[in-house]
Amino acid sequence: MKLPEAQHAWESTFLTDEVGRPLAPRFHRLLMLDVVDHPTAADAERLDDALAALEERLPHGPHGLLSCLGWGFGWYARHTAVRSPVPRAIPMARWENPVLEDIDACLHLASDDEDRLAEITEALFGPGPLDQRTRLRIREVRTGFVGSGLPAERLPERGLSPKAPLLLGFHSGLRGNQATEESITITEGPLAGGTTMHVSHIELDLDSWYEQDRDTRSAQMYAPGIGADEAEKLVDDAKSDADRLPALAAAHGQVGHAQATGRARLYGRPRINRRDFATLDHGAPGTHFVSLQRTMEDFNATRAVMNAADAGGHHGGIGVRRNNGINSVMDVRSRATFAVPPRAARAFPNLRD
Repeated sequence: MKLPEAQHAWESTFLTDEVGRPLAPRFHRLLMLDVVDHPTAADAERLDDALAALEERLPHGPHGLLSCLGWGFGWYARHTAVRSPVPRAIPMARWENPVLEDIDACLHLASDDEDRLAEITEALFGPGPLDQRTRLRIREVRTGFVGSGLPAERLPERGLSPKAPLLLGFHSGLRGNQATEESITITEGPLAGGTTMHVSHIELDLDSWYEQDRDTRSAQMYAPGIGADEAEKLVDDAKSDADRLPALAAAHGQVGHAQATGRARLYGRPRINRRDFATLDHGAPGTHFVSLQRTMEDFNATRAVMNAADAGGHHGGIGVRRNNGINSVMDVRSRATFAVPPRAARAFPNLRD
């Protein structure tokens, strides 16, 4: 089977649930990688051959394997003569103090089989014919999950809904709330056929979140007036009433997360494609937020309007975090940026001669 030229072309392999919502792979791993010494063209060929061997062995899709390999600012600065296609990560709100990471590469692995991801990690970074440790070293492995029932299964003491696919209890990745893979694909320049990737680790305050009733949580996730029963029936898009934010904020003293973020859309279309998943890394509930977009400006613009920093001007009860979407229950621990080349150029791209 010929694989898509774009590494990030995953969605055609997704199944749907009983009402038509796309089903992302249930398990994810982010391998955060540092380059060892100075890779050569032979090393690039060896890395690509190893990834291709895994792709030949396993079906392309959640039932087998999906992967996406991105390269950070430092890779381009230290090992190529090409200006990095992505800037360094920056803080995205005045209340956050994340670690701004300099990571050479990030390999995103996803599958419905959690054990398979561990086996692939061992195959690539353990003894054997696919071993890449002469030129790549694992700095950190980040793990997680997304799918109906998994949060309740992983945190049984929380009493979470058995239907919830993520820790905050609501669906993510509705088709109308995602930029299409085509729209995030770069069309010209050295990264043509690829995309950009932002990776952040966000800790979630589940105690505060679940102290609120279901309808309050729904209003904070979507928009004032959208109850939990209505939210559970959303299929194609996250209803947000983004164009009515000032009036609704003034009337309710509250802003919804989707409502604020919806203001970043261009001609009604979202600018980022989210591949986020829940995590219990380091023993703390959180989200590994993976965002794909044509340019990092698309991410920065979306994240900036999510802050809804202007909302306090519409009602005195709204602060930069208080009554402002999900801002009060999220703490961004780290941020990193990566360029994702097309599949044919994914291994040590743009090596200096």
